[in-house]
Amino acid sequence: MKLLSIAYFTFIRNVRDIKAMTAFILLPILMILILGKALDSAYTPKKIDPMNVGYFTKDDGILNSSMTEFFSAKETRSILEVKKVSSLESGIDQVKSGKLKGLIYLSTGTSDQFKKGEQVRINFYSKEKNSYVQPVLESFVRTFNIGNTLIKLNGKQLQPNSNPSIIKEVKLVTEGKIPRGIDYYSLTALFQSLLFGAIFGVFAITKDMGNHTNIRMIAAPIQGSKIILGKLTGSTMTLFGISLLIFLISKFAFKANWDGRLWLILLVLFLFSTFSVAFGMILAYLSKSTMASSLGIFIVGTVLTLVAGGFSRMDGKVIEMLSYLSPNTYAQKALFTNIYEGTFSQSNILSLVCYTIIVVTFTFITGRRRVA
Repeated sequence: MKLLSIAYFTFIRNVRDIKAMTAFILLPILMILILGKALDSAYTPKKIDPMNVGYFTKDDGILNSSMTEFFSAKETRSILEVKKVSSLESGIDQVKSGKLKGLIYLSTGTSDQFKKGEQVRINFYSKEKNSYVQPVLESFVRTFNIGNTLIKLNGKQLQPNSNPSIIKEVKLVTEGKIPRGIDYYSLTALFQSLLFGAIFGVFAITKDMGNHTNIRMIAAPIQGSKIILGKLTGSTMTLFGISLLIFLISKFAFKANWDGRLWLILLVLFLFSTFSVAFGMILAYLSKSTMASSLGIFIVGTVLTLVAGGFSRMDGKVIEMLSYLSPNTYAQKALFTNIYEGTFSQSNILSLVCYTIIVVTFTFITGRRRVA
């Protein structure tokens, strides 16, 4: 009961701090709105580049000639960038490595089989479950068969140039698959604000030092670990509540894409809130100063947000290596993969859990030394 009383008192004291609550609610909302709208063009694709596809053939007949003509057509080149590969094995290796989106292969005597009226197979290899190349090939096959049938009915010989336009429009739908600016910053700005929300952990310690409440709590018949846990719980619930409010506003007011598993979103927000508060308490225990702790939060929070791509997406080996030191990276990847790929990133969740456990443990170590 004493632990719950401390947690409740800490929570109420944080909520009654109108200036701090207003700042930590309005600032991330404004940041999401401003950055999301201003930089939307950097995240929303305006043009989809042609997909790289390999082509290898052992056939030298009419089917190969027609397909070569098909690949060189202007309409086709706007969708597919086809290049010939030296061998079937080389093409398959490039598909596996991601250099090619797919490989089209015609085996020996394919055209001869076609002339004899036998069933013909156009082989297509791809790592993707639903490749956008496949509908284009199906369009070629259907139109080629129709053209051949009409030519035979008219008693003419099959010619390579009999079907000059044999492609239909294939729409590549990207909506919901690639985050818009508002989607990207609704996540990254939220975690940045939660990281700066470590100040609530600082307040839980320094405010008691300022009004000498900590002296009375130390003298009271309650274990030091329960005092630390109570303050950690109360401040975590404060920050977690703020994160939920920002989440709801960005989802329903700004129409940001949060269509992932709700339990996973709540879990990540709770773990990150716990980590942030514990981090703030560590700084407060070590420095015993609100000013010094706040400065530390600002510097560390800015650096961790920067390397995790919180301000903008950044490339480079150094940035990538540094990003693994930031808890923002694991939290963002866990939600991004779930929202946009529908997968559960177990490694990122476990990394965030370990990060939180380590920081909370260090909070108890530094806290017990200071209250002892």
